[in-house]
Amino acid sequence: MKKLLICIAALVFVLGSSVDANAQKRGKGHRDKERKEYVKFHKKREKAYHNYAKHDHSYRKYYEARDRAYKRYVKAKGLRYRDHDDWYYGRRFHRHTEYVYFPRYRTYYDPYRRGYVYLRNSAWVFAPTMPSFMVGLDIGALNVQFMANLPL
Repeated sequence: MKKLLICIAALVFVLGSSVDANAQKRGKGHRDKERKEYVKFHKKREKAYHNYAKHDHSYRKYYEARDRAYKRYVKAKGLRYRDHDDWYYGRRFHRHTEYVYFPRYRTYYDPYRRGYVYLRNSAWVFAPTMPSFMVGLDIGALNVQFMANLPL
């Protein structure tokens, strides 16, 4: 009787463990499916990155051409070429082409005209130099927002 109980317990254990393995899909087929999904995901991701890199490259060409045109315009008008302020080349603003808004000071930096737009006597004013109330501030530490258009 004791041997019969041991055989039944062993049989139940073997059947239970095989059912558990099937329920968790720990077979070779499951790993193959998982691997195919992994490869598919990463190929899709790599393709998206290469499309982004091409897209980024075309933007770079566009901005280089725009900058050359601006330099020609400045030279033709007899004006002085003015590049962006030093803070604009910081890590935080790198590759942003939108307007930079400083909400605390209600001031915008216009990267296309390379100047500042701010309120003075309840009228919006453009100035190529930084407004006096912002001189001496650490621009990199200020709260900023990037905007596609000036909401003026």
